[in-house]
Amino acid sequence: MEQLRHTPDELPEWNESYYFNFYDPHEDIGGFTRIGYKPNITEGTGYLFLFYRGDILVFHHHKAITAVPDLISMGGLEFIPEWKIRFSGSMQKMKSTSHTPVDVTVDLTYAPLSAEFSYVDCVTSEELQRGRVVCEDHYEQIGIMKGNITIDSQVYQVTGFSERDHSWGERDWNAPRKWIYVTAHFDRDFAINIATMDLGTTHIDVGFIFHHGENIPVDSICETTISDKGQQTSFHYDIEDVQGNSYIIEGEVLNTVHIPYERQGRLSILHENLARFTCEGKEGYGIAEYLIRKN
Repeated sequence: MEQLRHTPDELPEWNESYYFNFYDPHEDIGGFTRIGYKPNITEGTGYLFLFYRGDILVFHHHKAITAVPDLISMGGLEFIPEWKIRFSGSMQKMKSTSHTPVDVTVDLTYAPLSAEFSYVDCVTSEELQRGRVVCEDHYEQIGIMKGNITIDSQVYQVTGFSERDHSWGERDWNAPRKWIYVTAHFDRDFAINIATMDLGTTHIDVGFIFHHGENIPVDSICETTISDKGQQTSFHYDIEDVQGNSYIIEGEVLNTVHIPYERQGRLSILHENLARFTCEGKEGYGIAEYLIRKN
């Protein structure tokens, strides 16, 4: 496993963060969770969102920190290498008119399918320097998430494809005009991870195709997104890898969480979209994440 903690530099927005997503289509339960630390501005944050049969359950916690701690945790949320995701506490229903919280416990284990992949392998030195404003380095890995989720005493056994990432370096959520991050999981031998972003006049495409145990870096991405009143509804991605193979992904949004990021008068909205995908005759699920800067 890669080094999990790094020494911060002097940049105020230096960040070390850990992220997981997963979805079990049979139980129609999934979610995404992140813990991030910005020690130079004493900011720690953690969240857990569960897509729960049409509704969304949310936990969000902040606390002051002065260093990346040995224990990767935030409130009742904990990530234990290599890797368990645990949570115990109250969550709010985002779509319900009731403000009564629900008691939730999460006990999940992540097992990797792919080797860790670094986005640095996809960019030129010039793109790397320009892209440092959103993360100096970044690992992605595809796996399986399995375990139990208990919601108001009802226990659900879930198994689903999962993605994890680990990033460190500067993280300015308001720097990109737009970024798109997609994790589409089809079966144990085929998944796609892509990200495309616009930073001023610089456009960057990164990612990889996981195929039969191999991570193949992405060369280019062309995207078309359909939105309604600012919310993505469907999308089309044309992808070419460094070996010259082409892939076409079609997708539709099933459910969405909006997370605002505001700093020094600038506002960006992160759209975390649970999505259904098709590619090469296969159906899969995952996340289509859109970060859109509003001003």
